[in-house]
Amino acid sequence: MVAAAALCVVAMNASATPYKNIHVQLEANETGRGKVYMKTEDPSNLQTRKGETATLKATIGENGNDTCRVEGDPLKGIYIVWLFGEPEDGFELAGFSLVKKADGEYTKADLIKPTGTDSSGWTDPYAEEGGFIFNANCPRDVDGDSNNFQGDDASDQAREYARGLNNWNEEPDHLIYAVFVPEGTVLPDGEEGEETDGIASVQRQTSASQIFTIGGQKATAMKKGIYVVNGKKVIK
Repeated sequence: MVAAAALCVVAMNASATPYKNIHVQLEANETGRGKVYMKTEDPSNLQTRKGETATLKATIGENGNDTCRVEGDPLKGIYIVWLFGEPEDGFELAGFSLVKKADGEYTKADLIKPTGTDSSGWTDPYAEEGGFIFNANCPRDVDGDSNNFQGDDASDQAREYARGLNNWNEEPDHLIYAVFVPEGTVLPDGEEGEETDGIASVQRQTSASQIFTIGGQKATAMKKGIYVVNGKKVIK
């Protein structure tokens, strides 16, 4: 069994890589036609089936730091899922978005930008065909006992220990849309300042939702902190 992704830049000396059970769903949006699938470095979930919708529940290890996030951010670590979209004849993949929009309404600003990572330049055997690197990190308890594994197979032991916790979120931690468009389509740039690293997309997606502070007060905007959006905790 391969012990950790090649993208991992954290030395495995005294403790094992932290692992999380992460639930991701990828859908083809109605703007075009194509199939989607995902890949991970989890030996039990290396690739999903190809279709209009792909659902993944995988035990993923931390692989470097997300340089798009500030120091101290609990989601700064990278938990990689590779996203793939295969368009049908006459269509092309414009990109991926965390926002579901009606036909023809997408702009470049709605598309997720690649994760900023300190492990760029590494060749990873789990995504030989490329793919879009998505940081699927999400709030999830990581049992401290997983750090007690030692030896050459510490990573494998930690992964199986985390998998045994069986603490996947029932609803997807991330719902992502593959934006297929007719060949030759040029998406508009969108309004200045709308460019997103993914966080802004989530904020737009939940703008019409019921948002409350952790103390139960209704919030009109999401600044830094922990919020409850439609009954789920969200960290901004």
